[in-house]
Amino acid sequence: MNKNRLEAFSDGVFAIVITLLILNVKVPDVHITNNVQLNHIIFAALPKLLSFGFSFLVIGIFWIAHHRIFSFAKVVDTPLLWLNLVYLMFNALVPFPASILADNFFLPTTILIYTGTLFLISMMHFIILEYIIRNEDVKHGALTKSVYRSAVRSAIFSPVCFLLAGASCFISAYLSLFFIICALFFSIFIIGKNKVSKKLIAVAKEEAAP
Repeated sequence: MNKNRLEAFSDGVFAIVITLLILNVKVPDVHITNNVQLNHIIFAALPKLLSFGFSFLVIGIFWIAHHRIFSFAKVVDTPLLWLNLVYLMFNALVPFPASILADNFFLPTTILIYTGTLFLISMMHFIILEYIIRNEDVKHGALTKSVYRSAVRSAIFSPVCFLLAGASCFISAYLSLFFIICALFFSIFIIGKNKVSKKLIAVAKEEAAP
């Protein structure tokens, strides 16, 4: 099967999930009579705006990871389609814990639901990548054992951070936030410079060449 439809459908789901995040940010339906009242409303909306921005980055990172992983699949088969659907299902859940997080950040249950969802999505990266490398009919030739090991070493950091974030919520919500930020920082600034990214660039150049 050609993977273009899978990628197009996945991009559509990611776009919808990101759009749903902003729906959690609502302006109260009240008549504003002065600037003090407006400032109070804006200040009250800050937690929701922060939750939106934070979750937007998270979904963006997962979208990039999805793109990187499926660059190593030359075609898709039925099991891979179902794995992708499960992956998208967990991503579609993110607006729910994000909305809870905006109103109840300091509650352990809130952090556990949020980090648990992110952990499940991160683990799906391993499962999908493992399936691709074990199936020669699906695997792109660029996914060598060396590149696979590099991908695994890079990808293990985020789920570990999400696991630590969930475990530390009973100690301090700020400690949980620290671990989540560590995962985001690593994904944004470190992974893009590793061996996998260089291999993907080489593959893209090769395919774009006349």
